[in-house]
Amino acid sequence: MDQEEILRHELIHVIQDLHQGPLLPEPLFSILARETIPSGEVMVVIASGDDTNRELECRLLTRMLSTPVVAQWLTESAAKNRQGVAIPVALVPKNP
Repeated sequence: MDQEEILRHELIHVIQDLHQGPLLPEPLFSILARETIPSGEVMVVIASGDDTNRELECRLLTRMLSTPVVAQWLTESAAKNRQGVAIPVALVPKNP
């Protein structure tokens, strides 16, 4: 992974923390994960003992979303969180 991809990955974890739940609904998450993430990588995540779905969701979104989209989503999520607004589950921000 290059530095930009690592940053995007970590920013998505921050978005996950702000949302306090999955960002992708089932069965969308499972379908996209199966189609996008190699089985060997899934096994590494499972073996790590981390929250498997959370980490796989993050890796999936890291691959799917550009850095500007992630940055905009983070900005909007943080603003809504500061205002005490419930953050709806979403794949991308309103204005990518």
